[in-house]
Amino acid sequence: MSRTSPPPACDIQVDFPFDYAAHLAGERRVGRLPSGAEGARVAVIGAGGSGLAAAYELLRAGCHPVVYEAERSTDGPGGRRLGGRMYTRRLDDADSAVVELGCMRFPDSARLVRQYGDRFGLHWEPFRENYAADVTPLTVLDVDGGQYPTHRITDLHRLHDGFRTAHTRWEEALSRIGVRQIQRDVAARDLGAVRRRWQDVVDRYELWSFYRFLRDPEGAGLTHEEARILGTAGVGPAAWDCFFDLGLLEILRLVLCSDPSTQFCAREGISRLAEGFWAHRTTDAQGRSTSLEDVNGGAPRPAVVALDVEADASRGVVVHTADGHRERFAAAVFTPQLHLLETGVEVRSPVPGLHPLGRRVRRAVRRLHYWQSSKTALVVDEPFWKGTTLDGVTLTDRLPRAAYTLDYGPARGPGGRRAVLYLSFTYAQDAMKVSASTRAERVALFVRDLADIHPEVANELREQASSGEAVTISWENERHFRGMCRFSRPGDHLYQRDLFSHFMKDFSGRPAVPGEPLNALFLAGDDTSWSPGWLDHALASGINAAWGVLRLLGGSAEPGNPGPGDLWNNPDYAPVLLRQPNRTPGI
Repeated sequence: MSRTSPPPACDIQVDFPFDYAAHLAGERRVGRLPSGAEGARVAVIGAGGSGLAAAYELLRAGCHPVVYEAERSTDGPGGRRLGGRMYTRRLDDADSAVVELGCMRFPDSARLVRQYGDRFGLHWEPFRENYAADVTPLTVLDVDGGQYPTHRITDLHRLHDGFRTAHTRWEEALSRIGVRQIQRDVAARDLGAVRRRWQDVVDRYELWSFYRFLRDPEGAGLTHEEARILGTAGVGPAAWDCFFDLGLLEILRLVLCSDPSTQFCAREGISRLAEGFWAHRTTDAQGRSTSLEDVNGGAPRPAVVALDVEADASRGVVVHTADGHRERFAAAVFTPQLHLLETGVEVRSPVPGLHPLGRRVRRAVRRLHYWQSSKTALVVDEPFWKGTTLDGVTLTDRLPRAAYTLDYGPARGPGGRRAVLYLSFTYAQDAMKVSASTRAERVALFVRDLADIHPEVANELREQASSGEAVTISWENERHFRGMCRFSRPGDHLYQRDLFSHFMKDFSGRPAVPGEPLNALFLAGDDTSWSPGWLDHALASGINAAWGVLRLLGGSAEPGNPGPGDLWNNPDYAPVLLRQPNRTPGI
């Protein structure tokens, strides 16, 4: 690869560069149980991406995973909704159009998601991302009341005073601190170089916010106005000015895995991936045909309210559900957002004074920061926006922040609808502005601003808003979520390292998290991943937990296919520790 060519987005996570897609390609499995442990019952709490991936791989390895889910749905198995933030709504069976209320775009670097999706029969199509000239007819940046129609982000260099400087300095800063070279090292699978360079970045910038990096002379060195414009125009998927107080490392991880990349969406809706995990027929370790649906009797069990975690790992975990049922399992994998351990699920030990989670992990759970996020979508008969400036993506400093137009092709049945206009997709304080607003109020507010930005389609937009059907969500108001996902702030690296390392217990020869009890409870899910919000990394966290359960039960990797924990002591893999600077003792 030429050093001057744009490096590809990273297809492995730099903090733990294990290739999960290669590990599970074809018929490969995360491991196998010894003959005496086959059929061991394992509780998997949460039927989101992480939980379903853990359960699916545990099933293939010889366990009997029992899935629990708190979310309800009238059309889900047993009245339970699969998928977590893989949440697709098809408002009518005749519609080809679907609304993605959670995950909706996936970079081409997300090989694990694509691999599972291909196995389950999903169809991937390019997503209309901002500045994606080959896919998106137009990206309109609306800022300070002015409109700037573009095809590529570099078009803004000649259209907006100051943007060229801001964007150029941002890109130069990424190269100067080694981000682009890390991407090249990942592509070349030079993991030693990845480790060295990422260690330097973590040591130097772990205490920096995104905003400080944009403004500081040792970062991009932008003025306030340049940073503001860059934050509105975007520096990657969803990296808005509302993310300025995030830790810089969080933004760099986002850039590493998604920039540059082509974003894809699932034609059938991403909930189909969850349904694939659930219903897809696979084989267990003995070659017998089976599925999660089969071994769970057709439906997940109801919400978990308490976990009794034995101090002796061999005695497992007792799961208590909202309907009064209790059952002991050889192990348990907990995948919902971890704030539920403080607000909705009691985790206790039969031994007085002994908590199932050590102090460091409890501290990390308490310090998680969840981000608000809101979407409002309008489902309409036809893509009425074709040929107008609304056809594509609108980025604005006004209330909607981001609007997208999607066409799902011919309707599936008579009277069906094919088109979706995402009136708004927002985060943080922008989401909070409408958190208390009704669906009708949200639609009216977003239509007001979009009509002003796109006057040639304003009347048609208002008519379509009155005749179409809208759907909305604020993830911070969802009982079992309380926010879309967590994002790290400056100083959170150690917390995130401890959460990620929980699956390792003491399997590497010493506790991966000092002071952590060696019991049969495993934490997984988006909160434990290094780069939140990306489904690929949530799936990987479930695979980590599955590996840990198998190791606890005496299992091992298949020959020639070491799992994530098998490489923990390899210096190219174990997550970096912060190197403490030398300090002169005070006098």
